[in-house]
Amino acid sequence: MGSVVYCWVAKSAVKFNRTFKLDCLIYKPLPNCEYCVQYRETDLNFIERLAAEEGSYYYFEHIADNHTIHFSNNTALSEKKGNLVYNAIPAGQRPEAAVWHWAYQEKLSPTLQTLRDYTFTNPRYNQEHQAALQGSNALGEIRQGELSENHHGIYERYDYPGRYKRDAQGKPFTQYRLEYERREAELAIAQSDDLRVQPGYVFGLTGHQREAFNRDWLIVGVEHYGWQPGVLEEEAGEEGNRYENRIKLIPNTTQWRPEPQPRPVVEGSQMAHVVGPADEEIYCDEWGRVKVQFPWDREGQNNEHSSCWIRVSQGWAGAQFGHIAIPRIGHEVMVDFLEGDPDQPIITGRTYHSTTEPPYALPEHKTRMTIKSKTHKGNGFNELRFEDENGKEEVFIHAERDQNNVVKNDETTQIGHDRSEQVGNDETITIGNNRTETVGQDESLTVGRDQSNKINRNRMTKIEKDEVLNIGNNLSVDVYANQQAKTGRDYSHQANRNALFKVGTELKKHSKDVKMTGSSLVKIRGQAGTIVIDGSGITLKGKVTVKGDLVQRGGSPEAPQVLSLTANEAKPTCEVCEAMKNQKQG
Repeated sequence: MGSVVYCWVAKSAVKFNRTFKLDCLIYKPLPNCEYCVQYRETDLNFIERLAAEEGSYYYFEHIADNHTIHFSNNTALSEKKGNLVYNAIPAGQRPEAAVWHWAYQEKLSPTLQTLRDYTFTNPRYNQEHQAALQGSNALGEIRQGELSENHHGIYERYDYPGRYKRDAQGKPFTQYRLEYERREAELAIAQSDDLRVQPGYVFGLTGHQREAFNRDWLIVGVEHYGWQPGVLEEEAGEEGNRYENRIKLIPNTTQWRPEPQPRPVVEGSQMAHVVGPADEEIYCDEWGRVKVQFPWDREGQNNEHSSCWIRVSQGWAGAQFGHIAIPRIGHEVMVDFLEGDPDQPIITGRTYHSTTEPPYALPEHKTRMTIKSKTHKGNGFNELRFEDENGKEEVFIHAERDQNNVVKNDETTQIGHDRSEQVGNDETITIGNNRTETVGQDESLTVGRDQSNKINRNRMTKIEKDEVLNIGNNLSVDVYANQQAKTGRDYSHQANRNALFKVGTELKKHSKDVKMTGSSLVKIRGQAGTIVIDGSGITLKGKVTVKGDLVQRGGSPEAPQVLSLTANEAKPTCEVCEAMKNQKQG
C-alpha cells in the first residue's frame, strides 16, 4: 500500500499547492494487490478504502508549515501526548483543562470472523480464513461476572468475498476484519476542554474515582465545539468565549481498525480494446489473460501498461480440453465485473466495429457462419465455414499451411455425387491391415512418370472381360519359380523384329497340330546338324538316321534327288536307303 499512498499524497500536494510530510508506521507491509483500480471515487476515498482493507489508518500532526500525515496499522506505535485530568466539578471552578464527563460502554461484538474468497490459480482451495478472539479484554478485572455472562459462546461474523486472492493477504485481512468488528467493544465517551486532544494519539487518564479507567487510552475521534458570543451583538453579554470537545476513546491495548469502505460498483458491462506492445499482435500470459484500455482511462497509453492482466471467458474450458481464442491487440471486447467489483474484471464477449469488420460483408452473407483466423504477423488464414443458403449449402475448410487429421478408430465418408482431390506434391498412404476398394463403373489411373508396386505375398487379378496392355517401350517379366499361362481359346504373340525363347534345360510343346511358318526361312539347328527350309527346298546338314517304314506319296520328283545328293555329299549310313537299294537290285 505504501507506494499507492505516496502517489496519492504527491498528487494531492500538486492539486492544492501544499507540501505534506508522510510518515508510514506500517508494522507489516502486505503483498501487492493483484488488480487495483480507482473508479468513480476521489483520491481520498480511494486511499481510505485501500487503507481500511489492509487495516491501516491515518491521522495528522499539525505543526506550522510542516504538517505530517501518519499512516499506521498498529496502535502500539501511537505516540503518547500526555495525560488528561478527570475533574467532574463545574467548569468555572476547574483550575485547568480537564475531562469532566466520562462514560464507559461495552458492545456485543463478534468473537470469530470468517472470510472466504476464490482464485482461479487454486480453484479447489476455498480460501477460507478465520480469526478468533484471544485472551481477556483490558478491563476484565472489574467485570469478571459480566464477561462470563455476556460473552457466552461464539458469535461468528461470515462474509464473502474477502477481497483477497492469497493466504498472505487472507490471514491478516480476516484478523483486521475481526479487530474492526471489535474496535468499539469497549468504548469511552468523554467531554473535555483540553485543546491537545487529537485522533491517533495516546493520552493517559488520571484522577478518575474508578482506578481501572486511569490508564492509557487511544483517541479515535474528536468533535470540537466553540462559542464566541461577542461576535453577535444581540447575544453579547457577560458570558465569554468557550471551547469544549467530545472525545471517543478505546483502551490503548485494543487494535483500532477503520471501517471497510464500500467499493465502487460498476453497473453493467463496459467496452474496452485489447492492447499490448507496439511490435506484437497477440499479447497474453500463461493463463490466456490479456490487457485492455478502457475508454474512460485518460492516463493509459494503449500499451501493455494500460491495465493489469484480465481473464478471458471461453466457450468451453476443461482440464486440457475445450475452446480457446485469445483476443488480439486492437480487438474490441466486452468486460464484466464480478459482483460489480472494478478490481475483478473478466472479458465475456467480443464485438466487431468499424475497423475490425466481420470476415464477410453483411447482410449479403447473412446465411454464412464461419470460424476464421488470421496468420500471426502475416496475411494468411485458417477457416471453417458453413453456408446455409438454400440450394447452396456448403461446409468449407481452408488450411493456410498444414492440415492434420487424427482418427483413433473408424472413419466413414459418404459422398452423394462427385469427389475431386488434388495433391500438389507427394502423397503417402499407409494401411496397417486390409484394404478393399470397389469402383461401380470405370476407373482411370494416369501416372506421369514411374510406378512401383511391391506385394510381399500373393496377388490375384480377375478380369471379367478384356484386358489391353499397351507398353510404349520395353516389358520385362522376372519369375523366380514357375510361370503358367492358360488361354481358353487362341493365343497369339507378335514380335515386329526378333523373338528369342531361351530355356535352360528342355523345351516341350504339346498340341494336336504344330505349324511353323517362316515367310523367308525356317532353320532348325542342333548340336550335330541343321535343317533349313527356304524357297529352294529343304536342306539337311549332318548325320541323318531315319527309323520306320518309308512312305512316299506324290510330291516333287526332284526331292528324292536332293536328298540323295545331300546324302552322297555327306556319305551317311541310312538303313532305309540301304533297304531301298537292295530292293532295286533284287
